[in-house]
Amino acid sequence: MNTPRQITTLRAAAVISSTIIGVGILSFPRYMAVAGGSSAPFVAFCGIVISFISFWLLASLCRRFPREPLFVFSRRLLGRPLAFVFTLLIFLIFTLLTGLTVRQFGDVATTVLYKKTPIEATIFLMLLICQLSARRSIIKFSYIHFFYLPLIIGPTVLITLISMRNIDWLNLQPVLTMPSVSFWRGAREASYLFQSSFVIILLVPYMQKPKQAVRAGALAIAVAGLLYLLIVIASVGLFGSEETKLLIYPTLESARSAAVGEGFLERLDALFIVLWVISVYTTVYTTYYLAAVLLQNLCNFQDQRSTSTVLLPLVFITAMLPSNVFETYTWSLTLGNVSLMVLTGYVALLWALFLFRRFRKKGASG
Repeated sequence: MNTPRQITTLRAAAVISSTIIGVGILSFPRYMAVAGGSSAPFVAFCGIVISFISFWLLASLCRRFPREPLFVFSRRLLGRPLAFVFTLLIFLIFTLLTGLTVRQFGDVATTVLYKKTPIEATIFLMLLICQLSARRSIIKFSYIHFFYLPLIIGPTVLITLISMRNIDWLNLQPVLTMPSVSFWRGAREASYLFQSSFVIILLVPYMQKPKQAVRAGALAIAVAGLLYLLIVIASVGLFGSEETKLLIYPTLESARSAAVGEGFLERLDALFIVLWVISVYTTVYTTYYLAAVLLQNLCNFQDQRSTSTVLLPLVFITAMLPSNVFETYTWSLTLGNVSLMVLTGYVALLWALFLFRRFRKKGASG
């Protein structure tokens, strides 16, 4: 498989990082506070570590097949029928994930921004933009992420640091508590936000240095993880863990408290919402692109342009299935549990088969 290797390690890291930072950023501190109280930042940190371990398993496997995406080399390890079943499962996961993510965006947008706009219109427009973007090649896909990432990271970190000027450090004590079932459940839920790093399977065959796939992911998870940690510290430090549990969007509330000077830059929450919309676009763009490419491979099409069009009504229907915001979050958590088991189990199975084949090959040659 001869492919032009144009994606640098830094650009691959930008794709993964801008994908991870998405719709969940608004409510993330609430889930961490529910799980760990004042030790919410430590819960988030453990979730980031779990995410990196999962990513390391995936990227280490992919870099051993630097010229092929995962759903191609898995056919040799598993056989075509079983590889087809797993590819179909992963396609369903990312189709549902795209639908539920864009539904969460629609819920927030119609609550905070476009109160008189039907949620169907908001969701459809976001999906239409992603569908048109998904017709582009993987190289242009990486350039789009590389362009938007500084716009997301820079101002968001700045607003968060400004809001942290008013935090009460006593709200963050005790920093550590005895890990409980709730603590580890929260860490696991935190890791769901990083599952879209699965996009590395598309990037490796086009990377200039595929051996640096793990390094790209480590950089991306560190950047995104640090941002999530800062947001949790800002929210819990400002409001305390008990009040953070009651806020639907604590990150937005902490952005509202950020101001510079008297009458100058007092509405930083408006800027934050604009940045959030961009971050949602990059996240949905990636999951949509992944689902389109997976469908392309299932149907043996030449590229993902036609499958991205076919996918649009399916994702839209999925987005409209939950009846309210609470049902959307319940479905998202259930999908997170299922996808964690399927993706981790799939990669572990491929690793076992790869090591077995290598051991048998060495035995035959010895």
